[in-house]
Amino acid sequence: MRQLLRSPAVRAAIAILLLTPLRAVAQDVTETALKAAFIYNFAKFTEWPADVMPAGKPLLICVLGDAAIAEALARAVKGRALAGHVPEVSQSAPAGPKPGACHILYLSAVTASQAATLVAALRDAPVLTISDVEGFTQLGGIAQFFFEGGQLRFTVNTESAKRARLLISSRLLVLAKTK
Repeated sequence: MRQLLRSPAVRAAIAILLLTPLRAVAQDVTETALKAAFIYNFAKFTEWPADVMPAGKPLLICVLGDAAIAEALARAVKGRALAGHVPEVSQSAPAGPKPGACHILYLSAVTASQAATLVAALRDAPVLTISDVEGFTQLGGIAQFFFEGGQLRFTVNTESAKRARLLISSRLLVLAKTK
């Protein structure tokens, strides 16, 4: 080994390697893309009643208040299917979606009182409600995003999910944080 290291060609190769700047290729993940990925995974690990999601019907995802999330979510679900359902993403009107228009409703850039009104209107409907509004799960929403230590985390209100007749996989619940 020592004799190999004495070779001028080997020393030159090592010097070149040490002096050549290495560029680390890192993919920046935006908050928007991360939330879109979480919403997709929430859908992946949630079951709706059969009467709400008949075979072959699309999974309707509505976004209220954040067009960037809607765009990122549309990119995230493009070409995918979840349990035989093709996801369709739409931007919801400020007043909220019409009953039956969504299987998932993501609320952002709304006040807590607006979120409470929308959640109350969907109280017993089989709609997976998700938001980043502070206290969303206490208002009756099902899942809430928050940041902790620079990481995106989430809480889940299992009582609200049961009331909505949604079955959330234990694989997702184990990742939820009690806030």
